Amino acid sequence: MDVSVVITCWNGRKLLEKNLPQLIKAFKNKNNKISEIIVVDDFSSDNSVAFLKENYPQINIIEQPKNYGYSVTCNTGVSNASSELVAILNLDVVPSINFLEKSLPIFNNNRVFAVSFNEGNYGPGKLQWKDGYLQIVPCLKSKLTSLTAWCNGGSSVFRKSIWQEIGGMDKIYLPFYFEDIDLCLRAYKFGYECYWEPKSIVSHEHEATINKKTFKIDFLNLVKQRNHLLLTWRNIDNWTMLSSNITLLIKRSIKTPGYVKIIISAIFRLAVTKKINISRNNLKSTGSILKLLNRD
Repeated sequence: MDVSVVITCWNGRKLLEKNLPQLIKAFKNKNNKISEIIVVDDFSSDNSVAFLKENYPQINIIEQPKNYGYSVTCNTGVSNASSELVAILNLDVVPSINFLEKSLPIFNNNRVFAVSFNEGNYGPGKLQWKDGYLQIVPCLKSKLTSLTAWCNGGSSVFRKSIWQEIGGMDKIYLPFYFEDIDLCLRAYKFGYECYWEPKSIVSHEHEATINKKTFKIDFLNLVKQRNHLLLTWRNIDNWTMLSSNITLLIKRSIKTPGYVKIIISAIFRLAVTKKINISRNNLKSTGSILKLLNRD
């Protein structure tokens, strides 16, 4: 199967100049089976689009009419991709020249939704219920292709048909954080699988685009904690989880009164955001997925 590469861009002129040449080298490697490169620009205020048009006429550019945020940008890229497999790369992710070669055969299994690339610092993530929340637990790097709970939204390749079947990234997590974990958990609920491939190597300059230079630190902290709470609430499906989460929220609010603001923000997001319509009755439970992902 061919692969469409989607780059999400917001004010990324410098990172485009720095990182695109390596992607072009990977594009020319026929073993990666890259059919096209798409840049979805999320209403940049620098000259990212002008730079692309002048220097990379072979790249397809989608200009969003306003700044929507990460999940909408990814959904736009996937919906406009011509290939069944779509690799999404953040601006700060630089692929090796053969970064797709080892990931593509995994998709011979029709139940595979996504494969996450090896960023070098950690292995496949496990999802656990811990301290009243769903939490990603980092794992040691493995030499084996492994199940993972988290295919990084900006450093993985996805199957387009399944992406659309399960509803894509949820807008409730706008502008960013936790939308990719929720997406993978939803794929497992539909009976699909996600993997981490150690031989698909990329480098990732974390927080090169989302950082305290572009956003106030208080805002970043609020969004991260709010969306962590939303991830948990979206996926609670038994009374044990619910009661432990409520107990934790009460204790945390008493100990740290400022956390009440996080809870109110999350409740507001639930109230104003339309939930993805999933018209299936045989979804797997969160508990059964956690057992699958944490078995030895």
